[in-house]
Amino acid sequence: MSESHSALDQDELLHLAIEATRRGEHGAAISYLKEGIVRFPKDGKLAYVLGAEFAQIGMYDKAEEEMARAIELDPSLFTASFQLGLLRMTLGKVDEAKLAWSALDTLADENPLRLFKNGLELLAAEQYQEARSLLEQGIALNTFSPELNRDMQNVISAIPAADVDQSQGITAGQAWLTAYGDSDKAD
Repeated sequence: MSESHSALDQDELLHLAIEATRRGEHGAAISYLKEGIVRFPKDGKLAYVLGAEFAQIGMYDKAEEEMARAIELDPSLFTASFQLGLLRMTLGKVDEAKLAWSALDTLADENPLRLFKNGLELLAAEQYQEARSLLEQGIALNTFSPELNRDMQNVISAIPAADVDQSQGITAGQAWLTAYGDSDKAD
């Protein structure tokens, strides 16, 4: 068998990594992705998915590094820009999150990623009702990622109600962490 038929290509490695992630096999997913990056170092998608996998297992520094590298390799990876900003927002790096999200300003006003970004920026500015409205609009228009809709719904659930004293403000990162802080606990 020729080498071209025995070696996995970029798409195959990416697919195998995604399937491993779905099965909860993070080590296998990371191995596929690292192999892909060694063989195809200019592939932004592989770097982005590796960053997402690192974030999934709590290795946030590596996640941030890989997502930033993915965007550098392919600035059109808008999902990577959004996720990098979201990761940074979660880590309390609001200014760095906004920098990562700046690429999303080129998207149409009604693009779900842009609506989510704008909503989270308003949340960071403690403009809760406006944030909730934009996040809800983003969910209504997002047809490409049910997982992202679920994540944004978790953030909405953590936003203080209109009648809450806003002097006791909550940051976007706090809302994000609050939304996920209890998700691992048994009911």
